[in-house]
Amino acid sequence: MSRRIVLVRHGQSTANVDHSLTCAIPGVPLSPLGERQVVRLAADWPAEYAPDTVWSSPMARAMRTAEPIAARYRLPVRVHPAGHEALIGTLHGSTDPADAALVATTFARWRDDPTPRLPGGEDGTDLVHRLRTVLLDVLADLPAGGTAVLVGHGTLFAVAVPRLAAGLSRHVPELPNAGRAVLEAPDTGTAGLIAARSEAPAADDTMDSERPLRVLCWAGDRRDEREGRA
Repeated sequence: MSRRIVLVRHGQSTANVDHSLTCAIPGVPLSPLGERQVVRLAADWPAEYAPDTVWSSPMARAMRTAEPIAARYRLPVRVHPAGHEALIGTLHGSTDPADAALVATTFARWRDDPTPRLPGGEDGTDLVHRLRTVLLDVLADLPAGGTAVLVGHGTLFAVAVPRLAAGLSRHVPELPNAGRAVLEAPDTGTAGLIAARSEAPAADDTMDSERPLRVLCWAGDRRDEREGRA
C-alpha cells in the first residue's frame, strides 16, 4: 500500500475572470461558475480518493473549494499557512497591462529557472520551499494507506511539484480550475522523502529514480470544456 495526496486547484475565482493582479492573502472569492464547480467537485468525488484529511491554502478561494469536500466526508478543513499562491509584491492590485505581462512572463520563466524575483514578492524557489513544507506536514499526519486532499493554486503546483516529485515535466500545464492531480508516497516516514531539486536544474533531469514521491496523474476531468474550466 501507499499514501496519496490529491492536489486540487481552487474553483474559478473572480480574478480568473477579470485577470486582475490580486494575489494577496486572503484574496478574491470564487466566481459564480467557481461556486458551481466546487459543489459538483465534492458531489462527484471518487470513492477511491475518499480522504482521511482535507487541507487548504489560507486563501479564500481555496478554502471555499475545500469546504464541500470536507463536509461530504465530515472532516474539518485544515489550513496550512504556507500553501498560498505566489506573492507578487508591489504588483498586487495593479491594473497596468505591463505589470500583468511581467507577472505572466516571470511565472513562465520559473519553469526552467526559478530564481527571478518579482518586485517585493517571491521567486520560484520560494514556491518550491513552501510546498515542500506543506507536503511534509500533510504526510506527517497521514496514516499508512491514507489519502489527503490539498487544495491550492495553479502556479504553486505547476512550478513546485515537478521539482518535488518524479514523473512530471517542468512544462506541465497548470491544473484547470477544480482540476485534480494525484501524488503517491511510501506508507511510512517523511525523512528524505522530498528533497527539492537544484534551484536552477539542468535541462537533463536524472533524479526521478531517486524520488519516492511520484505523480500518478495530472489532469482535470472530461467535463472541463463543458463547464468552462480553463
